[in-house]
Amino acid sequence: MFRKIGLLAAALAVVALTAVASAPSAGASADGPSATTNGATTTTPSAGMDRWPLRIEGRPAGLDAGDANGWYFWSDASGLHIRTTTPADRNHVFTAVLTTSGVFRDVDKVRLENADDIRVLDGGHKLVVRFHTYAGMDGVDFRIGGGDGVRLRLDEAGRTVPPARIFLGRFGVHPANNPFDVLRREA
Repeated sequence: MFRKIGLLAAALAVVALTAVASAPSAGASADGPSATTNGATTTTPSAGMDRWPLRIEGRPAGLDAGDANGWYFWSDASGLHIRTTTPADRNHVFTAVLTTSGVFRDVDKVRLENADDIRVLDGGHKLVVRFHTYAGMDGVDFRIGGGDGVRLRLDEAGRTVPPARIFLGRFGVHPANNPFDVLRREA
């Protein structure tokens, strides 16, 4: 009985230390540390804010320009990433609408040409992309500040892409549906 009580006390001590270690420090918000530049305050997402499900972790293995026609979506330490590619050397028009209760941040274009377009709308809650992909690759990198996840609707040539042509994370798993939701993991 005393051994069980000792184990329980040790477990409670670990939980208490974890809670103290994860509490925000002075000058930090729930979204992460804040910084002021030219009078504007911005927040950097903390590690806990970027916790996405394991199924989307890591760049899909072997993803290169000209791979299987479709959408590729993953997360890593630098944020969230979307790419389109196709092996055919003809114009494929990929469009996507991503929505979140958080805010899209740090949106960076990847390998885009003049006809491609990325827009952040609705006060930062919506990201709309339109890629004209030939035998190459187009994409966007971003983060989401706050919110509990992201909803993705991925299309090609004006039609919803079948889940078998959507590749998530390093293992290229497919979502059950399109559109689909990706919710943050608990800390």
